[in-house]
Amino acid sequence: MPLRNSRAKDIAIIGIFSALVIVLQLLAELTRVLGLPISIALGLLPVLVGSMLRGIKTGAIIGGVFGLVSLVLAAILASSMPNSTASVIVNPLVSVFPRIMVGVFTALTYRALTKKGVSSKPKRYAYAALSGLVGVVTNTVLFLSMFLAFSYGKVYEDATINFTWVIPAVVAINTLIEVVAFPILSAGIVLGIESYKGRGGER
Repeated sequence: MPLRNSRAKDIAIIGIFSALVIVLQLLAELTRVLGLPISIALGLLPVLVGSMLRGIKTGAIIGGVFGLVSLVLAAILASSMPNSTASVIVNPLVSVFPRIMVGVFTALTYRALTKKGVSSKPKRYAYAALSGLVGVVTNTVLFLSMFLAFSYGKVYEDATINFTWVIPAVVAINTLIEVVAFPILSAGIVLGIESYKGRGGER
């Protein structure tokens, strides 16, 4: 019975966090369509939080949903702009695989840091923030690496894809926001949920 309850809980959490991924990433895409100067991967936040709360398997699934959402959005853009970089992101190894690994590495890091139990809230917050940072860096490094692997030397939108092209992408304002804000936000959410559960808020 406990195992069945655990599976039901995982399914419910996967459903909730997957819905959050879809809504947040569509919101991020809307900001790009409206012409705002930054486009933040908001769908990454539920992946980070879900990975820390429920572990590797759940984190990988939620990450996979984030990747599929990115793939679908890229496919829509590529259909109207065939020469855009979106045509590279349609490749699942570029859009889906890195996001699955975000869930895996975030969960592994948090599990390793908290394996022996951490009673101190500041320390637990620090561990959660560090795990979130690992997830953000994993997303950036793997996505750009896979993107380069499948597009290096090719020309998209009058730009040749090479390491010089990648550097501005790494230091872009949206990446810096994700590196700073996402670990802080995800750690706060994780600690808030864990505290609620600890007070008997979850049955």
